[in-house]
Amino acid sequence: MNLALDHAWLIAALPAAASLLIQLMPSRAERWAGPLAVGAGALAALLALLAALAVAGGATAAGSLRWAPAADGVIALGYRIDGLAAALIAMVAPVSAVIQLFAIGYMAHDPRQARFFGFTTLFSAAMLTAVIADNLLLLFIAWEVMGLCSYLLIGFWYERDGAAMRPAPREAAIKAFLITRVGDVLFLLGIALLWHETGSLHFGTAPGQLFAPEALAHLAATPALPGIPAASLAALLLFAGTVGKSAQFPLHVWLPDAMAGPTPVSALIHAATMVAAGVFLVARTYPIFAASSILPWVAAIGALTAVGAALVALVQTDLKRVLAYSTISQLGFMVAALGIGAWGAAIFHLITHACFKALLFLGAGAIIHAMEQAVGHDGPTQDIRAMGGLRRHMPLTFVTYLLGAAALAGLPPLAGFWSKDEIVAHALTHGAWGVAAALLAASLLTAAYLTRQVWLVFFGSFRGGATVPHDATGAMRLPLVLLAAAAVLVGGINLPWQHGLSDLIGAEVGAFHPGIAALATLVALAGGGLGWALRGIATDADLAQPNARGALALLAQGYRLDMLYRRSFGAAIDVAMNLRRWVDRAIIGRLIALVGTTAGLVGRITASIDDIVLQGGADLAGRGVDELGGEVRRSATGRIQDALALVVGGVVLFAVAAVTLLRP
Repeated sequence: MNLALDHAWLIAALPAAASLLIQLMPSRAERWAGPLAVGAGALAALLALLAALAVAGGATAAGSLRWAPAADGVIALGYRIDGLAAALIAMVAPVSAVIQLFAIGYMAHDPRQARFFGFTTLFSAAMLTAVIADNLLLLFIAWEVMGLCSYLLIGFWYERDGAAMRPAPREAAIKAFLITRVGDVLFLLGIALLWHETGSLHFGTAPGQLFAPEALAHLAATPALPGIPAASLAALLLFAGTVGKSAQFPLHVWLPDAMAGPTPVSALIHAATMVAAGVFLVARTYPIFAASSILPWVAAIGALTAVGAALVALVQTDLKRVLAYSTISQLGFMVAALGIGAWGAAIFHLITHACFKALLFLGAGAIIHAMEQAVGHDGPTQDIRAMGGLRRHMPLTFVTYLLGAAALAGLPPLAGFWSKDEIVAHALTHGAWGVAAALLAASLLTAAYLTRQVWLVFFGSFRGGATVPHDATGAMRLPLVLLAAAAVLVGGINLPWQHGLSDLIGAEVGAFHPGIAALATLVALAGGGLGWALRGIATDADLAQPNARGALALLAQGYRLDMLYRRSFGAAIDVAMNLRRWVDRAIIGRLIALVGTTAGLVGRITASIDDIVLQGGADLAGRGVDELGGEVRRSATGRIQDALALVVGGVVLFAVAAVTLLRP
C-alpha cells in the first residue's frame, strides 16, 4: 500500500479545489488567496514526488469513473500514474508551486489577487489532469481548460491599452485563444478518427486499448484518405494540436504576445503548463506516431522552429520577448527529438527546460518589478536598452539569472548541458545530419542571444534614470534560489552512469559521447563570443515598427508573419464578403422573388378554393343542419317510444365508430 499512489487523484484535485475555494472567497478574505494557492500546490508537489518515487520502485496506480454511454459500452474517465506521468508530475507540481510562491510577492499590490490565484491554480490543475489522464478524451478536456486559463491570464490586465503595453493584453489573449484553437480543432478531429477506427481512446497496450498491437496494425493498414493510412492522418491531426499548443511554426506567433500577462503567468505558460502539454501529447501517443510516416515532418518542423526562433531572439529588445522566442526555439529542440525517435531525450529536455526557464522568467519578473519602482509603471520596464548595471543593484537576481542562462546555453555541468547534448548526440549517431546541423546552429544562437541579453541587462551602467532598481524582496527571493538549485542539479536525474529517468519512463535517453559533448560545449562558447560581438545589435532604433526595413527588421518583426496572417485573414474576409454578396444577389434574391411569385399564385388558388369549395360546403352544411333540426323537432313528440329509438340509434352509431377507429 502506497499512500501517494492510492490518493494520486489528489495531485490534480488539490489545486482544482483551491481554485474553487479562492473564487468563492469573500472580498475581505482575498489576502488568503495566495497562501491557499501555495499550500495546495505544495501538497500536490509532495504527493507528486512521492508518487514518482513509488513508480520508480515498480508500482503503478490507476482509477476510472464511468462517465457516459457509448455505442459499444461506456466512456470512462480515469487516471494512470505510469513512468511518463510520474516524471512529468514530479516537474509540473513543484515548479507550479514555486511560481505561485513568487506570485505572492509579485502581485502583492494588485487589487484582483483572488481572481489571479484562482486562475493560476486551475491552470496547474488542468496541466496535472492532462498528464495523469488515462485516455485522450480527458486529456483533451484538460487541454481546453488550459486554453481557457491562458486566455483569462494573458488578458488579466485587460484594462491596459496598447499605449502602455504592446500589444494590449486583451488583444494578446484573443490572439492566443484563436490561434491555438486552430490546432485544437484538428486535434479533436484526430481523436474522432482514432475512436472511429479503434473504438478506444484509452492509453495502453492491452487488447481493446489504443496502443494494442492489433489496433496499431489496423491504423497502419487502413486508408483514411486515398494513399494516406489512418495512422498517418491521426498522427498528423494530433501533431497539429502540438503545433498550436507548443508554439511551433507556423502557429507560434501567439506566444511572444502572450507576454502581455503578468510575469508569473509567463513562467507558468513557458515552464510548467500549456506549451509543455504539446510535447507531452506526442510523447504520450508516440506509438501512433511510430506507426505513421510523419515523423520526418515532425523533425523538420522542430528543427526549423529551433533555428528560426533563435534568430529572432537575437535582435529583440524586450526582456520577456527574448525569453519567449527562446522557449519557441527550445520547444523546437524537443519536437525535433521526437521526430528522430529520441522521445526520451525530449522528455528529459522538457523537464530540465522547465526548471531553468521558470528561473529566467521569475528573474525577469524581479527585474521588471524593480524597474517599475525606478522608472514607473508606464516607463520602459521591459526594455533591455534602458537597463544595465543591475548586477550591482540586484546581486541575487544576477547570480540566479546567470545560472539559468548558462543552463539554457548548455554549459557543463548544468542541467541543460546533459539534456540538450542527448538530443544532439542522438541526431548525430542516428544519421539525422540535417537535424543535427540545425540544432547545433540553434545552440550557437542560443548562447549568443543570452550573452547579449545578460550583457545589456546586468553590465555597464544603469541607463534608466537617476533612481536605481532594488533586488527581489520577500516571497520573491526563495523561488529564485530553489529554481537556481534545480537548474544546477536536475540534470542528475539522467547522468551517463545513472539512467534514472530512462528507467522510469521506459525509454533509452541516450548514451554519453564525450566527443559530441565537447563539440556542443565549444559551440556554446562560440555562441557566447558571437553574442559579445553582437551585443549592440538592434539597439539604436525600434526595428519592430512596421515601417522598418532590412534583414534585422525582418527578424525583429518575426519574419512579418503576423502581418502576413492579418493580410491573409483580411483577404479571406473580403472573399467571404464578396461571396456573401453574390449569394445574396444571385441566389437568395432570386429565391425570395420566386417565393413571392409562388405565394401570390398560392393566394389566388386559395381564394378560388375558398369561394368554390369551402364557402359552398359551409352553405351545404348549414342547410343540412337546418333540415336535421327540423327532423329532430318533428321527432320530439313526447312519446317514450320515440325517445328510446333515438337513444338506441345513437348508441349503435357510436359503437360502430368506436370499433372502426380502434381496430388494429
